[in-house]
Parts: sequence; C-alpha cells; structure tokens
Amino acid sequence: MYSNQVLHVPGRRFPVKVMYTSEPQPDVLDATIVAVLQIHLEEPSGDILVFMTGQDQIEDAAKVIRERGRALPPSADKLLPCPLYAAMPPAQQLLAFEPAPAGTRKVILATNIAESSITVEGIMYVVDGGLVKARIYDPKMDMDLLHEVPVSKVWHPLMQ
Repeated sequence: MYSNQVLHVPGRRFPVKVMYTSEPQPDVLDATIVAVLQIHLEEPSGDILVFMTGQDQIEDAAKVIRERGRALPPSADKLLPCPLYAAMPPAQQLLAFEPAPAGTRKVILATNIAESSITVEGIMYVVDGGLVKARIYDPKMDMDLLHEVPVSKVWHPLMQ
C-alpha cells in the first residue's frame, strides 16, 4: 500500500566549503595525495576521506601517503592511511572506523561505494578525484568492461 505523505530528507546538516582545482590535473592520484598533504599541514584537526576508483589505486595511495608521511616535519601529526574496499577482510575494514591514535590524522581511502553506504565518525575533509569505475559495454568485444570515467559534468563533454 502506498502513502500520499511527503517525506522530507534533510540535506547537509552543517556548512560545507567546496573547493576545486583551478584546472584539470593530468595525474589524479598525485593531485589527490598533494591535496591530502595540504589539508594535513594547513587545516585544523579532523580525519580525511578520499574517494578513489578501486583497490589498486587505494593501495598505491596508501603506500605513497605512508612514505610521504615519514618525511613530514617532526612537529606535524602523523598520518594513518586506512584503505577501505570490499575485497578486504572484515577485520581490516574495521580499522577505518576506529578512532585515530593521539597525534595522528586518519586518511580513509575508499571507493565511491562509501559515499552512500557508510558513515565514519571524525571525517572533516573529503577529497574526490572526480573519477569512478563504470561498467561500459564494448560492442566490438561484445562484453562489459570497467573503465575509469569522470563523474563531474565539468570534465565530461557528453554531460554538458
């Protein structure tokens, strides 16, 4: 049975400051990591959620963040990269939901599935490279393939 009631779902419950790069970035992974480091060094405390396209990119980013984190000034808080993707064992996934140790900023590296299916306490910053893996049918091969595609209307000429 259907109801005629209107259900109102509130949007943002707090102010959101949206920032963009001044031009498209040729290396989205590097630009994302630079953004994480800038936030870490210049912004007040709070964890960072980073949207990435898949497991390989997440693992690569975690490795680079660990390496660059070791090169930070001694006065800076530590960085704790926390990969989060479906193929991880559940015990490892749970680490992303635990509070960061004192003097540490957590960086959760997740696929866009985290956009609507999870809530992580302490997230104050979100970095999104604007790419997603999408299933695209290739008629020449007669099969679906996963490709990284832009999700931003600004980047995609067919969506403008």
